[in-house]
Amino acid sequence: MMEKAISKNCIVNYPSSLKELSIETIQLLNEKIIEYEKIFKVKLNEPIIVNYFDDIEKFRKFIYDIRQEESLPEYAKGTYDEGMVNAYIEPDKQIKRKYTAPHELFHIMYMKYILNNDYSIRIIWYDEGMAQFMSGEKEKYSNKEKFREYYLKIRSNTKTIPRLNKLIHGESFINDEYNAYDLSYLSIRYLSETLPKDEFNDLMSNYHKIKKYGEDIVEKMFKYYDKLFTY
Repeated sequence: MMEKAISKNCIVNYPSSLKELSIETIQLLNEKIIEYEKIFKVKLNEPIIVNYFDDIEKFRKFIYDIRQEESLPEYAKGTYDEGMVNAYIEPDKQIKRKYTAPHELFHIMYMKYILNNDYSIRIIWYDEGMAQFMSGEKEKYSNKEKFREYYLKIRSNTKTIPRLNKLIHGESFINDEYNAYDLSYLSIRYLSETLPKDEFNDLMSNYHKIKKYGEDIVEKMFKYYDKLFTY
């Protein structure tokens, strides 16, 4: 039995086990929507719909019914199909997942307002890196020492440097050699620290420039942070 939490900006459908997260989501999205409207220079005219599930099979079936095919990586726990935030959340970890909704909302707005719903020109590493960077989920790494520890761990765990432009979701994105979610976030953070603010903001709409950065951004990012942290 699904319950519903409603505000002016969003509607959250959830099982009773995820009530705490759903209330938190309403509050967080009310803040993030204002921030995202400024970034994308738009005004949302209808509420964002969030669908939470505490059963992984129900979540996957919901997505498969929308897509009319079974096409989710094993690790997938969140999507933005049909312009909605859809996620499987373990009840005992729900507050740790509070940034899932703003993460997926970034994808939704990027696809709609920047890519004009043309998935063929989506550069996955950029979109995934920006969703992590903008959603607040990596906020704890604003602390320099925590970021240093995080960076050095990812640096050590990266056995092979991938060409980010070539990656798609699935085994090419996460495997024993590297985690492209982490590398994508670090690459975006590197750009935010090395580009003028206006240039960083304008990059979102420049497909060719993003592709150019993606050719060797991991190497440049590692070189930059290695120097900072004397790796």
